[in-house]
Amino acid sequence: SFLLSSPLLGIHSGTSKGQPHCSDPSRPCNPCLDATKACNLNENCKRQRSNYISTCTRAQTQSQQPSQSQSQDSCNRKRCHKALRQFFERVETQYTYGLLFCSCKDQACAERRRQTIVPSCSYLDKSKPNCLQLRNTCRMDVHCR
Repeated sequence: SFLLSSPLLGIHSGTSKGQPHCSDPSRPCNPCLDATKACNLNENCKRQRSNYISTCTRAQTQSQQPSQSQSQDSCNRKRCHKALRQFFERVETQYTYGLLFCSCKDQACAERRRQTIVPSCSYLDKSKPNCLQLRNTCRMDVHCR
């Protein structure tokens, strides 16, 4: 399971210090789009974000099969988790928090945000494990433990 190692306490709003705010009345307010743009303007954030997106979606784009189980079979979850952890460890919090805590006003924005920050490769399984299997898996994984 994917766990963040950074402390997430102290965040009270959808933006953080240095993150663009929706203060321009001449354009629609979209904090998630602003956070993504800010990340793309920072070379490290852009590189790390591209890395986890390509790692976590590679199997889905290569399979070319509409069947969800096909892409789950070829998804390398451990590599996806590692890329996600590296993103949060290597990128400044002003960018990661902006992406994690941006506020959405509609369901489409919320779903795009969820798919970007939590790709299906990181949590979907071909079969659903029971709670004892989850417990044992967590005990064997240093990050989960």
